[in-house]
Amino acid sequence: MNKFSIRNGYVVESDFNENVPQTLRNRIFNLFNREEIMKETKSRLKSSFKNKGLIESELLDKLGYLIPKSKISTDNEKLEEIKNHILQCEWYEVYDFVEKHISCIPEESREDRTEQYNSLFKDEGVRFRLVNDIVVPIYSEIELASIEQSLNTKYDTVNQHIGKALRYFSDRSNPDYENTIKEAISAVEAMCCIVNGKNETLNKALKHLKDKGIHIHPAMESAFISLYAYTSDEKGIRHAGIDFVNAPSEDAKYMLVTCSAFVNYLIEKWYKV
Repeated sequence: MNKFSIRNGYVVESDFNENVPQTLRNRIFNLFNREEIMKETKSRLKSSFKNKGLIESELLDKLGYLIPKSKISTDNEKLEEIKNHILQCEWYEVYDFVEKHISCIPEESREDRTEQYNSLFKDEGVRFRLVNDIVVPIYSEIELASIEQSLNTKYDTVNQHIGKALRYFSDRSNPDYENTIKEAISAVEAMCCIVNGKNETLNKALKHLKDKGIHIHPAMESAFISLYAYTSDEKGIRHAGIDFVNAPSEDAKYMLVTCSAFVNYLIEKWYKV
């Protein structure tokens, strides 16, 4: 997966022209350097001899900051390099660091660290959040919560479709809005098939939900059948052999948020039957 700065196209034609507040840089380093967090990555920060005396931290190596070959550095010096990088690097590299740090944290601790990073971002008023281990532009807190919920259902197929949609949408150097829409509507289709217990197209699956005791408003059913048609007509995204490359970003965003919300809605309705 491309890192934040590559996905967000900072080199050319970036949609973002952000300044990371100095206070946020300070707080990110402080969060990284907290004693309990350092314990989590202790094995990654331990040095090992390489290349005739070169010592590198595994975490530093993953981040791409190598200690000079002529220098044997202590852990304190390595931490100083990390601190200087966070405080002085380009704004997008700050978020690269956050993503890399999260990737180095054991799975059982990632949720807590993600919440802490997102709390910092919210406090400092920046318009990004960590979702599914990547930094993405926020929409609204309600929309963000809906996407996060749909990424963490009990159903792997649904989670995978929403996760792919989010990654396609967040790839700012080469955003794939067509596949964002395709994966988002596929998540809804997959959820309906799980409820019904059989594979079928979305328009059929929606009509069969009532057989499982799930009744949705006819207008809502009609709306999703229409959305499915949008992705499946002769010029649609899902139509075999069609090179559909003109989906606008606002359509992709709408489908990602709407389909996430509908997945969550459908699960809640199903559990009440």
